[in-house]
Parts: sequence; C-alpha cells; structure tokens
Amino acid sequence: MIYTFISKTTLTTGLAMSLILGLFSCTPINAQETYIDNTCTQNQQLDEFDRFTVMSKFEFQTQGQTYWFYSGQYIDASPITCISHPEFQQATPLNIPQIQSGYIEQIDKDPGNKTAFLVTVREGNGIHVPTIQYQLNLSTPDKPVMTKLRSWTSGQ
Repeated sequence: MIYTFISKTTLTTGLAMSLILGLFSCTPINAQETYIDNTCTQNQQLDEFDRFTVMSKFEFQTQGQTYWFYSGQYIDASPITCISHPEFQQATPLNIPQIQSGYIEQIDKDPGNKTAFLVTVREGNGIHVPTIQYQLNLSTPDKPVMTKLRSWTSGQ
C-alpha cells in the first residue's frame, strides 16, 4: 500500500512538473513574421532571398481613409518602406530615396502630428556612421513630404 501511494504520488508529481516545465520553457515562442515582396504586397510563401520581413507597422487616418505605413527589412538589413490600406490592400513602396537606402534604425509616430512619422536612418553599419532623423508627413499619402530634422554621427 505504501508502494502504491509513492508510485501514484511520483507519477502525479512527475506529470505536474512536466506540465510546469512545459509552461515555463526557455524556448522562445515567436509569432509568425509577416513577409512582403519588393512591391510591398504580403506573401508568406516567399523564399528568404525574395522577401522583406515587416519590422514596424503603423495605422493612421487621413482624408477620411485608413492607411498602414510599414517598413520591411531584407536579409542584408536593407529597407523598404510602404504605404497601403489595411490588410496590405493597394500596397505601394514609398519612392523616397532618403529612407529607401541606408538602414532604418527606428520609426516612431510623431507626437505632434497624427499623420507624420519620425524615421531615423543610419547611412551604414559600424560605429561613427552618419545618422539622420527625418519627419515623414503622410497627410497626403500620394505626395509624402520628407523633412530632415537633425543629423549626428553614431557612437559619439
């Protein structure tokens, strides 16, 4: 009878510990990444050499319509910036050389303008690289306005 109690307790404790370890596993669980092609269209089936991974996505409204502003990163970290209606409908790349080259370090909403974004671009890898912050105003999405706000050298 003691053996039966110990066996049941060990089995129950073992199952409970397995369940607890499974719940608190150190293995990261990643949500599925979103992939886009070079025309900013979502396509989860793209080969790694044909896709950009969406790194940031913002929703905003202007002229009575809802838009998405998003950026993707290629495997070599080169960027693509895009605008579309929700769910990647009518997606198009933004033809703005200042943010389509270099490396996008960060994108934030401009707290002073609901249709503008602060885009920080590094002009290379490594230290002591020119870095520029732009304001991208998308109040008229088919005519984006880019303004240089400030520049500095990274690592200083």
